[in-house]
Amino acid sequence: MNTRSTYSLNYSVVIPVFQGQDTLRPLVEQLRAFFEEAGYSYELILVHDGGHLAAWTVMQLLRQELGADTVKAIRLSRNFGQHNALLCGFRHAQGQFIVTLDEDLQHVPADITQLIQRQAEGDFDVVYGCYIVRQHAGWRNVTSGLLRQLLRVGIPELHPDYSAFRLLKTEVARHCLGMRNSYTFLDGYLTWVTSSVASVPVAHQPRLVGRSSYTLGRLVRHSINIFFTFSDLPVRLLSYASLLVFVLTTLYSSYILLRKLFYNDLLPGFASLIVAIGVGVGMLLLGMGILGEYIHRINLKTTRRPDFIEAETLE
Repeated sequence: MNTRSTYSLNYSVVIPVFQGQDTLRPLVEQLRAFFEEAGYSYELILVHDGGHLAAWTVMQLLRQELGADTVKAIRLSRNFGQHNALLCGFRHAQGQFIVTLDEDLQHVPADITQLIQRQAEGDFDVVYGCYIVRQHAGWRNVTSGLLRQLLRVGIPELHPDYSAFRLLKTEVARHCLGMRNSYTFLDGYLTWVTSSVASVPVAHQPRLVGRSSYTLGRLVRHSINIFFTFSDLPVRLLSYASLLVFVLTTLYSSYILLRKLFYNDLLPGFASLIVAIGVGVGMLLLGMGILGEYIHRINLKTTRRPDFIEAETLE
């Protein structure tokens, strides 16, 4: 169903803000120059995700300078994470399309043109900006690369070029608002909503101010949460391993039992001990695998905590 005619603007730009007090103003100026030169109507939705209060002050000043019709400023009650902050912005978007990008000036606003052109080529629901060369710290490039390789196995339907620089149809983005899960991974949500996804090469600038809030510990926790929420690979591996152990221990126990019956050359009590341990451990692991299957599905259905809480909204 085509719902574009119901939107009052061409584009809504959603930016999660955590420590953008030094980068937000030049980023907004670049976005303003791009959209005014291109002739698109737009709005900027800045979501303060529990970071530095100085960033919230900058957001309020930008709203006063550019006008309430151009800038929406939302302050969340605490840090809910980048992906939840994006969902908050989706709720307030009035454009036909939504563009998401980071606050740190590593994404180039002029590259939005490439996202727009790629989307028009195939009427895609989602278009990712694929970084030609990643300008993160070396350790983060390595860990991110490993995570992407694991996600290709664990979530095969996830687009391999997923990134924080995206263009989405607003009606597609809105479908993500009702997906309250135990952990929010926006790109995982999008794989459930649509398979009409494409990517286009874009630049990735070196970080000029500050440093990333993603530490190694956060990236590890992020990876674990993604796998246990959006991938059934851990459960599948446990199930396969428990089944394999069950088969092997049962075969070995059968061998010991037959040898006891036909040759009777084992130490007294050895056969019964092996049979009890082998079959018992095998059944225990198999049962854990089966329970894991059910727990995985229960986890996906029962957690209903809010994705975000708006403490202050300036629209």
